[in-house]
Amino acid sequence: MTDNRTSPGAIAIVGMAGRFPGARDTTELWQRLLEGKESVRRFEDHELQAAGVPAERADADGYVRRGADLADADLFDARFFDVTQRDAKLMDPQQRIFLTCAWRAMEDAGLAPGPGQGPVGVFAGTSMSTYLLSNVLRCAEFADAALTYPVLLGNDKDFLATRVSYKLNLRGPALSVQSACSSSLTAVHLACAALERGEITAALAGGVSITVPQTSGYRYQQGGIMSPDGHCRPFDADAAGTVKGNGCGVVVLKRLEDALADGDRVYAVIRGIAVNNDGSEKIGFTAPGPAGQQEVIRAALESSGLDARDIGYVEAHGTGTAVGDPLELMSLTRAYRAAGGPAPDCRIGSVKANLGHLDAAAGVTGLIKTALVLHHQTVPPQINFDRPSPHAVGTLPFTVPTEPTRYQDAPLAAAAVSSFGLGGTNVHCVLQAAPAPTVPADDPGAAHPVVLSARDADALRTTATELLHHLADDTTAPSVRDLAYTLFTGRARMAVTHVLNATTLEEVRAGLRKLLSEPGLAQGQAPAAWPGSPGRKVSLPGHPLNEQSHWIQPDLRLPETGRDSAPPSPTAGRPAPAPVPRGAGRVDPAQVLTRVLAVLEQHLDLPDIAPDDDFYDLGGDSMLAVEVTTCLCEEFDVDLGYDEFTELHTPEQMAKRLCALLAGESTASDGLVTLREGTGRPLHLVHPAGGTNFIYTGLVAHSQSAVPLTALSFPGDVSTAPTSLRGLAALYLERIRRRQPEGPYRLGGYSFGGNVAYEMALQLQAAGEEVETLVLFDSYPPETYVGRHLSDDEFADAFPLLLDAVGEDGLDARELREKGFYQIWKHNYDLLKGHYPDQRFRGDLVLLRAEEGDSTVRLDTALRMNLVDKSLWEEHVTGRLTVRKVLGDHFSMFADGEPIAALAAAFDEAVADFDRADAHGTGQQVNRPC
Repeated sequence: MTDNRTSPGAIAIVGMAGRFPGARDTTELWQRLLEGKESVRRFEDHELQAAGVPAERADADGYVRRGADLADADLFDARFFDVTQRDAKLMDPQQRIFLTCAWRAMEDAGLAPGPGQGPVGVFAGTSMSTYLLSNVLRCAEFADAALTYPVLLGNDKDFLATRVSYKLNLRGPALSVQSACSSSLTAVHLACAALERGEITAALAGGVSITVPQTSGYRYQQGGIMSPDGHCRPFDADAAGTVKGNGCGVVVLKRLEDALADGDRVYAVIRGIAVNNDGSEKIGFTAPGPAGQQEVIRAALESSGLDARDIGYVEAHGTGTAVGDPLELMSLTRAYRAAGGPAPDCRIGSVKANLGHLDAAAGVTGLIKTALVLHHQTVPPQINFDRPSPHAVGTLPFTVPTEPTRYQDAPLAAAAVSSFGLGGTNVHCVLQAAPAPTVPADDPGAAHPVVLSARDADALRTTATELLHHLADDTTAPSVRDLAYTLFTGRARMAVTHVLNATTLEEVRAGLRKLLSEPGLAQGQAPAAWPGSPGRKVSLPGHPLNEQSHWIQPDLRLPETGRDSAPPSPTAGRPAPAPVPRGAGRVDPAQVLTRVLAVLEQHLDLPDIAPDDDFYDLGGDSMLAVEVTTCLCEEFDVDLGYDEFTELHTPEQMAKRLCALLAGESTASDGLVTLREGTGRPLHLVHPAGGTNFIYTGLVAHSQSAVPLTALSFPGDVSTAPTSLRGLAALYLERIRRRQPEGPYRLGGYSFGGNVAYEMALQLQAAGEEVETLVLFDSYPPETYVGRHLSDDEFADAFPLLLDAVGEDGLDARELREKGFYQIWKHNYDLLKGHYPDQRFRGDLVLLRAEEGDSTVRLDTALRMNLVDKSLWEEHVTGRLTVRKVLGDHFSMFADGEPIAALAAAFDEAVADFDRADAHGTGQQVNRPC
């Protein structure tokens, strides 16, 4: 490997500090990581009570009493930072702790605050101030002070970075950076760019996230991102969600050439870092975007100039969610393999398993861990990992270490870290091990000025005591020159100073003992400049901080807003509905509907929602659907599944389903979901291989046709599902004919769904029924699947490629949340491999064919599919085959933007004859809400 670590653009990490769950600093963090400790813990009854959680809520099913809290979040040395007691109380603990960590990081870097170091920039991100909402505004003393300057200055995100610059007298740019979970690593990117441009000589970059109250736990929401049991399990087969953590991290950065010239200790070198956004090429605003992730990884690798084969460790974003982790692994795999890497047996990990998700501080925490991995040449074990996820094994070039991995004979040359923000801002950073320092030889007989400086005499004595303890062991103590050089160049000069000149460590110890034994001895004049050659900066105790509690306790008797002047909600004025009695014959549908409307108006923040308004037309999405489902379950004390809720578009439909649940009636679905109502015979669309139908919602939103649409869902558990494609088609026909006893019938489907629809058409014709033109969405002809089946292991190996293709080009996040969706996909694939039609369809077929056909070649090969031309469908119909090309490939044809608009236009042309027939009254209204 070429050693180009001093080339332009190389940025050194020369200092770091942080506060983490279970760890007061980065040293304790590293030790806990090596020991495989989990800082996520269970909250006791008294902690939940203090957080304002009622006992009945804490004891309810689905309430998770776990999280990763930050100890002593209320403590702050207001006097040291010249903050008044009142302002310290009003200040968000996020801002207090970030300021403290910024100071500690500069001490760790040996970078004295002030303009003497040249312009130093501050780039920082923070989470929303829940302290303002939960404590300050809910305290009677401050409830009306929301718009006063002390409250705004202490809690608004705008002042996080500028406060640090003001308090530490730093003259470079001070920018608050906000990109959700990727904020702090985005801050690092901006700092690196400013250093490369020469705007600053050094930078502090990082983030902080503390959610108040810390010990409240959370209610698990099916389909949400939070873990059902309070454990985060990245890459594990049981991974089901993340856990909230609280913490702060700050790094100090300098150009590598400057760091080496200044004798700085370098933890690691940033060789390449890139930031981008997913844009709209994903299923929704909050969904991950594999294409964007791959692009940012490729960009960071390219900018690093490193050989991707040298990268032996990757700190993943790794939230432990069923959707995010598989997509991230696929993005990493594709990007690194395209670049020729990573190193053989490359390790991968995620600190979120230990600490929870630190939100705005997550990225910098991952960076700190990765820099320490390179610094110590050790990869800590990945905890909460027992069985690899089926999405994370087989073809992936990564190993999840369950024991510490130490590099001795062959050093770990490079590593990388990812941070992906909710909303799509992605960051990837490539790091290299630090070069060996070159320091001029020391003159053993030379005396060096050892300068101690503190705010007052008491602090100076504490400083001397801690330094004496630090120097107790000759085997770990630094040289006198390095000790003196670090104190002289890397510490602020304060009101009280003591200087002793020493040649040996024993002379230093003797001088410190004398200072401690003789109060008032502090004296001496430090030279104006460092005499002699530079030394190496080393780790030394920092200035003692006298931290005290500064905290506003909320008045739990006040409303959550804490302000009488809060604007009324859209439902203000609506009388509170009376409790709904349970039991058959006792449910009042009007009362249930009133309460459903109130819930929707609250969550959508809209007044006067009508009973027939469509939830999704009003702005509802998948994330909000999770919240509404949970709220309705709590409101009515019923078990309404998330997937069941997605079938209910209007308040009327929701109320009807809730009434049935309250009355104890069965609400089992017949497997047909109404996508679009209308007059005439419906077009029945069969689900793709994943088993659910959310992919059709975008089509419905863009289609101008009036043809009624229904969709068929997979029949639950694979263990009870039909074992042949003919059997599945017969089951779906049984469902359809309960609603529509007579033909003509209209059928279609996407991919696997098209093959099932074709078999359904054959069975209807065999029964003497009429079937109109079939509409298939890029379905493969039966010849594609002829050949031997894949074993379970072979399908598991091929599945990551399948997931990669789906995720990159329009992943349906709801399908991934389906219980057992992997097994459903495998089951349906087996049905295709074991089926061939026994006759031809007597009619016409329209194929909406993806224009791009080469992007799935690797997938087709892995799944042992024969790459025949889709025009071969012509051999399976007696009528006419019409092929309409649409934008994208097999997966991206449903993507938002131009692809789905083009697909909808082609679909409308394909069903134009249906529209004309219905307009002339030849159809009958058979499509009703579920």
